[in-house]
Amino acid sequence: MYPIAQLLNAAVENNTNCRPRNFGTKAPRANILEGDQDYRIVMDMPGVRNEDLDISLENETLTVKAERNLEVPEGYTSRRHEVHNKVSLQRSFDLGNAVDSEKISAKLDTGILTLTLPKSEQSVPRKIEVE
Repeated sequence: MYPIAQLLNAAVENNTNCRPRNFGTKAPRANILEGDQDYRIVMDMPGVRNEDLDISLENETLTVKAERNLEVPEGYTSRRHEVHNKVSLQRSFDLGNAVDSEKISAKLDTGILTLTLPKSEQSVPRKIEVE
């Protein structure tokens, strides 16, 4: 039987798939939900902290950006990379005039980002009384 360090070294040195790679920016997966009074966008943001997020609204386009950096703990040497050390996430949504942009809110909880987008007054269904 071989020591684990020897097996890991052989795997890393002989297999280019084990070496760290930068895959650029990824678009996180999202669910878009519609309620009576608002829309919700629920996005996967694994390993992202509040301070890593940048959410902006410009010209009716909502953009979510995040960057996650995983550090190798002190005293350890990285031997195999299945989770990338640096990941950039970005996704944009065209809102049009269906959303009240002044009331958009965001909450990050255990790797799930929930954006609440209240509907604008003109996009909320209403009943018109007949006289």
